[in-house]
Amino acid sequence: MWKRPGAKRLTWDPALQFPFESGWSLFRKIKVLNNLKDHELVELIAREPVPIRKSRLRDCADSSWIDFDRFSELLEVPAAELRNGFWDQLGIRVIRPKEYELRVCKMCWEMHRYHCVLFDLIWVRQCPWHGWPVDLPQTIVVPTGNSVLARGEPPVVPFDELRALTPMGSGNEHRMIGHILEYLEWWRGVQARLPQADRLLRHLVSTSHMTDQNEVDLRWQAGFAQSRMPLGHGSWILEDVKSRSCRYARVTDTGRSKIATDDRNTVRDDTGLCYRSIRRHVFRRYVRRHRACLTRLAHLSRDDLLSLAADGICATCLAYAVWRMSVENLIVVDGLFTRRTTNYALRLTEPSSGDPSDDPARLSFTYMQFFGIWAAIVDNAATQGLRVSMQETVLSPQIVFTRDETQPADSPLRVFHCIYPEGDALALNAGRPCRAPWTLLPYERQCAIRSQKWLDSLTPPPKSLVELYLESGPDAAEKLRQLWV
Repeated sequence: MWKRPGAKRLTWDPALQFPFESGWSLFRKIKVLNNLKDHELVELIAREPVPIRKSRLRDCADSSWIDFDRFSELLEVPAAELRNGFWDQLGIRVIRPKEYELRVCKMCWEMHRYHCVLFDLIWVRQCPWHGWPVDLPQTIVVPTGNSVLARGEPPVVPFDELRALTPMGSGNEHRMIGHILEYLEWWRGVQARLPQADRLLRHLVSTSHMTDQNEVDLRWQAGFAQSRMPLGHGSWILEDVKSRSCRYARVTDTGRSKIATDDRNTVRDDTGLCYRSIRRHVFRRYVRRHRACLTRLAHLSRDDLLSLAADGICATCLAYAVWRMSVENLIVVDGLFTRRTTNYALRLTEPSSGDPSDDPARLSFTYMQFFGIWAAIVDNAATQGLRVSMQETVLSPQIVFTRDETQPADSPLRVFHCIYPEGDALALNAGRPCRAPWTLLPYERQCAIRSQKWLDSLTPPPKSLVELYLESGPDAAEKLRQLWV
């Protein structure tokens, strides 16, 4: 039988513990004050013998191994205050990758060696108390075990420095408690209104490093969460996130048999008729007012299409063109304006390429795909260049969705919870039909992307980069000679 170590109390000063301090920060202070190693502290507070791994004391998402009654007795601190430093005790399923980042407010860390449990959330860009940026204390990757890494972990605080920390005033403590309780109340309201919130809105409870795609998903999920649970005036929650208004759809899928997996829908069968109805609805609701833009698009050559400046293009008609080309297997824009008398195949959007869906589910995802493409073009239209990858558009749904986890994995009926941008909000941003002339990229960039046939037709031919550099200044020839020699 396992015998717990005989310590009855640990050295601890309640003034060193602050509201909702993360378990990682608390464990570091305890180890310094009591000269304990990781495995010694784990043995003191564990419910039962657990495998020794260094990452255990750094993971604030899993406290199932901690005996909080025993922990409370050792520190003579209420167990409720200790539970506040762990996500699972707060009722939030945090998504934590194998390589996670410990993010701190510099002011909180320098003054109090304080790390709030909320700081690890990727959307928290600044401390709600000080207004300072919440970021990595350093850029060194510190290993914390065989399976988990912590990026930018601060060094251990010396004993004398820990004892000399500035106490937090009662007014500041109440402010911090108010900020955190405001977030917890809001998130629990979101969970009550959306049972799948932890997965469908996963970037709102994620500590993963943000990629460009994750940043887009975060904006969508933030906008949808605020539509379900509006934030109060002047709230600090998501104040640094430029949210996008989104809608919710619940899609039921019965799947397709292996015999029908290779069947291709055509524009003239029953599924094709449904697609054509969706296409008409999209055109009449959102694209009709931009018919002049479609006409301008039809008269552009392939080289001119490749050279359009993104900040002047009509995002609505470009999204409509890209969406139709991806579904109707078109490789040139001219195909949109040419009457096709033959029956052609359609390529509807699949939620999962490895597990084919039925026709109603694919039609639903195809409809939502238009708004995902539209939003992506609007977001990138402010740049000087915009590249649309037709392969990515076809192979992956441009929406946020998750499968209902309450159903068994082998269930014949699948339920998807989806989020996609709201069309009316996008149409409002697009405004009336575009009047400004479309512009082309600078001449040098055009030469890099246009066809060889266009280059051969130029008189005189374009100059090379070396010739352009030699004409840039009087010292260019000498600098080029030195580099060459």
